[in-house]
Amino acid sequence: MYMNIGRGCVIAGMLMILHAGLGSAHHRANLRLSEQPYDGLPVDITAQCVIGFVIACFGISKVAGEFKDISATNDLNKKTLDSITNVPSFYHFAHRGRSIHSIIYS
Repeated sequence: MYMNIGRGCVIAGMLMILHAGLGSAHHRANLRLSEQPYDGLPVDITAQCVIGFVIACFGISKVAGEFKDISATNDLNKKTLDSITNVPSFYHFAHRGRSIHSIIYS
């Protein structure tokens, strides 16, 4: 249930930001046509961009799922030192010792 609400909020927020970007491009084009100086974006475009950003952030927080604790001590208390320092991807058995062993003992 929350996943669908989160995805809907993300899509709605992104569409609002996209619409604000298109509105700012349209505003700039109108200023160029009327030869007026650019003094910044109107308040409604800025507000739409900020509201879209907030809605998208809310949706992303709902889609992301459960957050973990910042402190790693809760996870590390459950593990032993051997399991923390054990990294199987560093195991390497095809090394030069095999060829040196065959030269020495042949």
